[in-house]
Amino acid sequence: MSIWWCVPVLLLVWLAARGGRLKRAVGRVVERRLGGYRHEVEPADQTLPREVGGAAPRVAVLGGGLAGIGAASALGERGIAVTLFERNAYLGGKIGAWKVPVGNGEQTVEHGFHAFFRQYYNLNEFLDRLGVRKDFRAIEDYVILHADLEPQSYGNVETVPALNIVDLGRRGFYRWRDVIPKRTRERLDSFVRFDMERTYEAYDAIPFGRFCEEADLPPELWLSFRTFARAFFSDEANLSTADVLRAFHFYYLSHDHGLLYDYPAGDYETTLLAPIRAHLEANEVEIRLSSPVSEIERGEGKRFRIEREEYDWVVMAADIPGMQSILEHSAWLQEVDAELVRNMQALRTSNGYAVWRIWVDRDVRAGLPTFINVDRKRLLDSVTLYHRVTDEASAWVETHGGAVLELHNYSLPRDLDDDEEIRRVFLEELHHYFPELQGLAIS
Repeated sequence: MSIWWCVPVLLLVWLAARGGRLKRAVGRVVERRLGGYRHEVEPADQTLPREVGGAAPRVAVLGGGLAGIGAASALGERGIAVTLFERNAYLGGKIGAWKVPVGNGEQTVEHGFHAFFRQYYNLNEFLDRLGVRKDFRAIEDYVILHADLEPQSYGNVETVPALNIVDLGRRGFYRWRDVIPKRTRERLDSFVRFDMERTYEAYDAIPFGRFCEEADLPPELWLSFRTFARAFFSDEANLSTADVLRAFHFYYLSHDHGLLYDYPAGDYETTLLAPIRAHLEANEVEIRLSSPVSEIERGEGKRFRIEREEYDWVVMAADIPGMQSILEHSAWLQEVDAELVRNMQALRTSNGYAVWRIWVDRDVRAGLPTFINVDRKRLLDSVTLYHRVTDEASAWVETHGGAVLELHNYSLPRDLDDDEEIRRVFLEELHHYFPELQGLAIS
């Protein structure tokens, strides 16, 4: 639903009522106009029983990431016998954690820092039930560094939809004269007129980079969009404009939380995975780590056979390559559900990503938040100051000095696949944005 209708009126109201009751009244009007900020997409059928009666069916869940954890938890809570298969030696998929040697000791590492945005309603409610989010911290700011432009900060931007657009102008993200030209205005209007069907019909085949070039965006706004788009594990030359419009709607224009978020104040094994594992086991979910599934065999009657055991149902929650491999080795499923197999095999993966955590002998300059976005030159997309996140990293710095930094790239260039070269470019760009780190030593 569009909110562009109210921007001129809201501009006047905002100028007259910053911080006052009138602004809060405007927020309520916008929320009503949007039909509320929370929409139930698939309501539960309350006529069905909460738990199964009689003999519990057996369900195999393939994949121990968030999708598999969610499925196993929901089924286990309802009295269904669940076996969760995970190929890695750790639970969690992209929120998994494991130990690595550092110096004479060990440190816990993950796939990379994760932001838990406040509009992740379903995930946050699940974590609240487990008592996990009480140990989360709020990020100090959402900052983007650029080589030639002033740093961008979203920390104090208005959070009410429509007001947040107006406030970006006041804070220098754009000037009104830059967005008034017809071709710019029409393309920006597509952000506030997001519709799942019409937006994809119009924009799915258009690369986001081309969309922004045709919009003739001012540099500051182009920086924001470019940085935002890259966080979705692709680059603007290959990313669907429709996907970016949907994401921008979800992350910025459909709620009043803004771009700030929370994050676990500790390593993921302690703060996330241990409580999740305890919850699953309390609901009698059998967790099998280091247990890759290569195929699904036809069982007796309508059942499925996995690793010589029979199941009534299978939940496919692995990543795309994993599921494609399983289906490729389960030829009989082609006869049973050819459309499922065809759709799954048609899915593509994004470019790879890179995460490099380093224990160094010096810290970054003061005044930066825990997580910092940068405008990628070739590789570096963001930096996390991990000694502010986990007790382990903090203790290491207390002993050795310096800092623990995590360098992120969300979409590896296809011509960059050598680990040593990736590390070299990471450091080169780290020094570009943080010259105070020149000459650092890595433990």
